Amino acid sequence: MTSIRHRKRTAARWAAALLAPALAVSALASCAGGPADDAAGEPVTIDFWGWVPGLEDLVAQWNDENEDIQVDFHRMTGDDGQKVEAAVDAGQGPDLVQLSTHTLPEYVITERVVDITDYVSEYADDYTPASWSAVSFDGRVFGIPQGIGPAGTMYRTDIFAEYGLEFPETWDEYLEAARTLKAANPDLHIANLSPGEIGQWAQEIQQAESSWYGIDGDAWTVGVNDEGSQLVAERWQTLLDEDLVTTELMWTPEYWALVNSGKIATITYAAWFPSILAENAADLTEKWSVASMPTNAGSENSGDSGGAAVVVLKNTENAEAAAKFAAWLNGSDDTQEALITVGGLFPSTTNGLESPALRQESEFYGGQVINDVFIESAKQTPDTWVEGPNYGTIQTALLDEFAKVVAGQQTFLEALDIAQAAGVADLESRGLSVSE
Repeated sequence: MTSIRHRKRTAARWAAALLAPALAVSALASCAGGPADDAAGEPVTIDFWGWVPGLEDLVAQWNDENEDIQVDFHRMTGDDGQKVEAAVDAGQGPDLVQLSTHTLPEYVITERVVDITDYVSEYADDYTPASWSAVSFDGRVFGIPQGIGPAGTMYRTDIFAEYGLEFPETWDEYLEAARTLKAANPDLHIANLSPGEIGQWAQEIQQAESSWYGIDGDAWTVGVNDEGSQLVAERWQTLLDEDLVTTELMWTPEYWALVNSGKIATITYAAWFPSILAENAADLTEKWSVASMPTNAGSENSGDSGGAAVVVLKNTENAEAAAKFAAWLNGSDDTQEALITVGGLFPSTTNGLESPALRQESEFYGGQVINDVFIESAKQTPDTWVEGPNYGTIQTALLDEFAKVVAGQQTFLEALDIAQAAGVADLESRGLSVSE
């Protein structure tokens, strides 16, 4: 588990590197603090954009119980994230939005989010130290955590049994299993390697104790092509070169067709993915199980693809009301069961981690209590990841280059070097110090 001491030290160094070249914390709070306080006693309506399943019902529950603060909910799909950025920059946008914690530093530095410290600091102890740290910079709070993403591997028990294979404990064993399956059935692949899914890359590089960012004094370091990332790149290259994986983009009909036709045997992803798999592959009930993701040689590390937060955007006229709703949505005893069982979230809250809903047997997974795997994964995730201010730029660069890799135009190692250069250049163009 991430140590509190490490997280506090990282947060302080993060603030120095992020804020020192840009503006003082007091100025940041002033600029990002949103309009004047909500009009006392007057009912308000706030707009909330999010993607977690079941949020409509929770919003309806809130609205029934809170006549003074009503919430209009919009379910995010497609490019809605980019629409939010454009709207906020144009002086518009919703009051609240669900956001990856990877993206939050960029929202802070571009002043798209409101400092909500005065409204939510009392809830800090209701969340895991790591998740609260992810939304807190230099003692200021810019969001309410909404789940974390410890990884595990879903695998077809019937396929492994048919070919006499145990689920592999290490990535080396995983490669051998992939080769065995491919030799026995040319149409069968160990997994799908999606060139457009950064989370599956992120969880493996975090497992390898890598980070896109580091801190060197008051400057950033960039590690997109560091040693751990190279290790993962070489593994992915082997899987691709030996035709051991398919390469469909996730979330497409073609991807789900591969899953449902039994042409891929494993999916390694975050704790929120099993419920999505069950929803989209209902005919495969009791044919899937969940195991710890394979480990690197000599390591017991697992990985995490990142968490989410609900943030208040700068153009709101109702910052306090928006923060009040966000705190209820993510932290209330009344919402944990729905967020876990319907939303598929792995909770960042202490009450969520203690909820019986987290340890229910899953019919789809043959009666397994799958969250036992993800709880252990969270404990085995290294604390080496550092969030930084241009995650979106590096993500875009990597995905652009990964598409070229899949097309046979370059290697994963070459893609890392290109994305590394793009990340450094972008930070420097923002006037931020970068240490080589």
